[in-house]
Amino acid sequence: MADCGSLDDALAAAEAGADLIGTTLAGYTGERKKTEGPDLELIEQIATANLGLPLIAEGRIHTPAQARAAMDAGSFAVVVGTAITHPASITGWFDAALRG
Repeated sequence: MADCGSLDDALAAAEAGADLIGTTLAGYTGERKKTEGPDLELIEQIATANLGLPLIAEGRIHTPAQARAAMDAGSFAVVVGTAITHPASITGWFDAALRG
């Protein structure tokens, strides 16, 4: 899987022979601003580029609604990492929401 941060990364990865395209680096490479949730705009851009490869949405997917939005934007699948594996982050989100 090619971890990409931009459409240009995805295009280069497809050209290089990647089997899967992931949005893992979206917002972390300086090419795009870091979004609050998943970078739905980038997911849509890559999906509509019709690269012929599965697009895996990864990065800042914290809720089922965000996972659904990523799928609706054109991803083949989503990776949910921190939202299920990092208790400090999870409790911080609840704390922030409740303090609101």
